[in-house]
Amino acid sequence: MTTRTVNSRIPAVIGWIVLLAVLFTVPVYLTSEYDLRLAVLVCLLGGASVGWNLLGGYANQISLGHITFFGIGMYTVAIFQSSLHFSPWLAIPVAVVLSIVVAALIGWPSFQLSGHYFALATLALLPVSELIASGWDSLTGGARGISVPILPSGLSTLQFDTPEPFFYVAAVFLVVALVIARMVRFSALGMRLAAIRSNPEASTLAGVNQFQSKMTTLLISAAIVAVAGSLYGAFLQYVDPRTAFSWDTTLNLVLFAIVGGLQFWWGPLLGAAILIPINEYASLQLSGNLAALGPLAYGVILLLLVIFQPRGLGGLLHAGFQRLERRVEK
Repeated sequence: MTTRTVNSRIPAVIGWIVLLAVLFTVPVYLTSEYDLRLAVLVCLLGGASVGWNLLGGYANQISLGHITFFGIGMYTVAIFQSSLHFSPWLAIPVAVVLSIVVAALIGWPSFQLSGHYFALATLALLPVSELIASGWDSLTGGARGISVPILPSGLSTLQFDTPEPFFYVAAVFLVVALVIARMVRFSALGMRLAAIRSNPEASTLAGVNQFQSKMTTLLISAAIVAVAGSLYGAFLQYVDPRTAFSWDTTLNLVLFAIVGGLQFWWGPLLGAAILIPINEYASLQLSGNLAALGPLAYGVILLLLVIFQPRGLGGLLHAGFQRLERRVEK
């Protein structure tokens, strides 16, 4: 590694250290419980979108069924705490295993399809998942859902008197999800996914096993989203079919990645950090006929990005980083 290469990486390293410091000091400058709860949502849903982006962004396989893994995580934690009286930490690995099994069952036939057909196939998971959760009353509580009982406050129960401790749990999850996303992006798997995204036919001729690459990515993606759902369920302390398998959450996971930048491992977090506050502000401040301005703002942002910045906001930041690196090299 040359001195010039090391020097060119210094700004990026310093930048990520500063961002980590900013992330873990959020409770210092966001003192209200509402703001902290909003920060928790950014970490959990942003992390889930990072997981979705492994498949939807890196491999260009748009999945509209990832909320199934999210819901599995929510229900597993709720069942473990309410019915089995086990720690949520035991529920999380179980949720991951269940999601991986479901992902394998979904991926096997779905990856025989491509393009819009794959997206439509995964979309069918939403009503099926909600129907199962609504009908399996003995396990899931049916349409009324499951309320997690109030337990002693502490890390072992993931129940706290204030949102601050849970924020740190969510922030650690987010960092782990980002590290995994970066590792995949710059690994041999990431290069195969980039080839598949650029030209599926040419990648096959080059010897890339598309099915194996996509399946591996799907399993990793499902695991990340399942952990996000588990922590989200522990945070809400309640789950029902509409919450666990929400169409709005499905769209948000996709929108965060598109707005932030599908080709960037940190893009979905950027999108979540922008769109979640906008959505919450619109929900609180706008009512009546003005309530439609929230979705309208989403639409306007997406339209402007598609026209002027197809690579998302991450593309603008990436271009800025590259200019900074060139100045350092000089």
